[in-house]
Amino acid sequence: MGQQEDRSTFAARRTSFDALGATYDAVRPDWPSATVSWLLGSPTRNGRAHSTLTVVDLGAGTGKGTRAVAGLGADVVAVEPADGMRATLTESLHRLPREVAARVTVRGGGAESLPLADASADVVTAFQAWHWFDQERAAGEAARVLRPGGWLSMAWHHRLEDEGWQRELSSIVEREANQPDDPECPPTGPEFEPAETELFGYELRQGVDDLVRHASTWSYVAIHPQRDRVLAQVRALGERVAGTDGLLTIPMTTRCYRLRRR
Repeated sequence: MGQQEDRSTFAARRTSFDALGATYDAVRPDWPSATVSWLLGSPTRNGRAHSTLTVVDLGAGTGKGTRAVAGLGADVVAVEPADGMRATLTESLHRLPREVAARVTVRGGGAESLPLADASADVVTAFQAWHWFDQERAAGEAARVLRPGGWLSMAWHHRLEDEGWQRELSSIVEREANQPDDPECPPTGPEFEPAETELFGYELRQGVDDLVRHASTWSYVAIHPQRDRVLAQVRALGERVAGTDGLLTIPMTTRCYRLRRR
């Protein structure tokens, strides 16, 4: 939590997604297979095929990361506390090939108290979610459910805000005033080896309507007291800078971390 952000604001932002499940799932960035494969431990010493892995996805949300992991052949336990997000996740499984959907188990619960047995997982993931947890407790729970040599992995997509109109977008949504300070906080402790990190490029292409919907799912916009005004300004910006095809390109980087369980 940022030093300038009080606990009530943080709590409101943390729970703002629950009513936005379908929109969130439709417009948030996906997780490419190369990124997910790295988070699952490849390439690495003593590597194992993804199809032999049991993965626990923390703060699974609508399942964007969960589905990507299952698509690589791993069995996934998706743990999500919010009823609305979990319902969207469950519904999304019906759109997957049957053999992929069969690899996913959806569980209610939080990262700080996992409904799982000790040493029952090969990988614990958190896609765009680790900063919402009580990180000390979540790291302890991850260490508990991981087998020795397993990975705790986390990733964040970030817009490249120094890219032209992205600076204006950040100003409109008042991002600098509302984002947590440095949300990327990989844990340290005796249970884990030092974090490894990797950076991937990502490019999101969206129309103006989807840009507005996308912005509406950012927690600091979702709770903004003048949300409608902010989104109207986002729409005006999108209409001004969209290409002749009506689409906008949002350049991103994806920062990934993984820590091996000792």
